[in-house]
Amino acid sequence: MNSPIKILIVDDHRMFREGIRSRLARYSRFKVIGEAASAEEAIKIMEQAAPAIVILDIRMQGPSGIDLARRLRRDWPEVRILVLSGYDFDQYVRALARIGIHGYLLKDCPQEDLIEALDEIARGGVVLPPRIASKIMRSYASDSVNESRNPRWDLTVREIEVLECLHEGLRNADIASRLDISPRTVETHVSSIISKLGARSRTEAVRKAVQGSLIR
Repeated sequence: MNSPIKILIVDDHRMFREGIRSRLARYSRFKVIGEAASAEEAIKIMEQAAPAIVILDIRMQGPSGIDLARRLRRDWPEVRILVLSGYDFDQYVRALARIGIHGYLLKDCPQEDLIEALDEIARGGVVLPPRIASKIMRSYASDSVNESRNPRWDLTVREIEVLECLHEGLRNADIASRLDISPRTVETHVSSIISKLGARSRTEAVRKAVQGSLIR
């Protein structure tokens, strides 16, 4: 009898983690060996356990899921990574593709898609829904014709997160609290965003970001 596939779930929402654990508990071939609410917690578990697959979210307080994916690929290259996110912004997809993750699903995907993805990734495959694969292909095509010089490609993942907060109307202090960074760092990101988008204010930066499909 084959050993169960060991899985670590990383998401800063406890109810979501419990939901994934509950789904996987119905299948004897999967074994959830741990849950983490942050990248730091995930690293501690990784140092003590040996999951075959890490399911992780992108947006978390402190280091993002993208930061964690980069660390996992560097320190535990044998571990397979499945991103399960509520967002499919081009910057996220682009950054994760470059890191070399093994799957990307949206959180509203049917349960059977998640199970099939885990099985495929455990077999050594890669799982990308058509919409995500299309984004990756477009980004590489853009690179090949130097379209990546468009300012939209210059924004970092953290700047995209700050932009989303600005779009929600959050103040710097609120953004700092949500992203677990200092208010001064938020100010630096906002200034960089305004400059890169060629805007004159936070409001104009948000408007340009929405028009350019950087955020929704």
